Amino acid sequence: MCEKCVLRQQERKETIQEIIDTEMNYGRDLRILKEEFYLPMQTTGLLNADQLEMVFINLEELISSNSQFTEKLRSALLKAASVQDEDLNTVDIGSLFIESSSMFLAFENYCINQAAASAALEQMERDRELLRIFLQVSQTENGLLRRMHLKSFLMVPVQRIMKYPLLLSRLYKATPDNHPDKEDIREAREKLEDILSHINAKAKGSGSVRIKRKQSHLRRYSLTEKLEVHRVALDVLGWSKKEVNDLITSRMWYAQPPDHTWASKRCRNIKFTPVYCVLLTMGQSHHDLTHDMERLIARPSLQVQQAAMVLVREKNGKYQPVRDPFMLDKCVVTVDPDFDEVFELQEWGREAYIFKAEDAKETSTWVQHLRHQTHNLGQWRRRRNALPNIMLKNV
Repeated sequence: MCEKCVLRQQERKETIQEIIDTEMNYGRDLRILKEEFYLPMQTTGLLNADQLEMVFINLEELISSNSQFTEKLRSALLKAASVQDEDLNTVDIGSLFIESSSMFLAFENYCINQAAASAALEQMERDRELLRIFLQVSQTENGLLRRMHLKSFLMVPVQRIMKYPLLLSRLYKATPDNHPDKEDIREAREKLEDILSHINAKAKGSGSVRIKRKQSHLRRYSLTEKLEVHRVALDVLGWSKKEVNDLITSRMWYAQPPDHTWASKRCRNIKFTPVYCVLLTMGQSHHDLTHDMERLIARPSLQVQQAAMVLVREKNGKYQPVRDPFMLDKCVVTVDPDFDEVFELQEWGREAYIFKAEDAKETSTWVQHLRHQTHNLGQWRRRRNALPNIMLKNV
């Protein structure tokens, strides 16, 4: 076999393994949604039945679909192992996707209603102090949550269905033309792309401002761009993708302020540069194909070991890091209470940078994620002398 064919075969095997691994992780997060949020809220009466359905939509249906699909993937792996097929040539992923097409209906129902669910949850948090306390304590104290808020977990199904076409495109390119699964991979990818278009069309037609804004956000960069951004981020960090969790990825604008008066001057005369920002944590464990929550809970290796924010820029179709990653165990994030549209991130002993997102809400989301990581991982704490003239808010 020629060298190019060997590399292509290896790429196909790695892509199949990634599909399986990420499907397992997706299932794990669905079960965390149920076991760590839905059931405690139901048992304690934090939310009633109608409110639970509004927030979690068809979670049980998603869990069932994932369980069935994961079982098919597991069976395909066992079958390959039984014939000593180490390269997974007998694993027909495209065929399995086509056989499991009914699970896409569950995704459609969830994705169309997710924006309304998020808005409902935000309103409930404002109205119910006990709910807000429960979510805050869970995020900071429950190691299974990897310091992620409920809102981040509720986005997992949306992120998952967006990733399927990307993975299938990679698999299609790595699959030989004479492989029996080649056309099924293409057909499965096209079906998924059609479903995504259908979901977007339905969301737009719903009349929901929040859903429309969310779809606009998703169109700011393509799935291919996001994949490239993540590849660069993982390369510069040197982390294994099996141990990494993506907390948030989006387009941001950044600048290096000339002095510490940028907040009082409201960033006048400061030129911001667009950049892709990725916030990753490292330290997730690699799970076996299992749905046993007790085994999941028993694993101490779920503890986040490190977190980093990576800046990536694109020029002429090429993606590259802007600077060394911000290692958040050595960083502090600050916000001026009178100008919270922009935040500052500074790594110990290095220059400070300021950032802003598309809108104030997204900027706040970034600040929330960054603060949780810097507060919990940092070996040092904020010092007034390190950040002159910046007022700290709720830090």
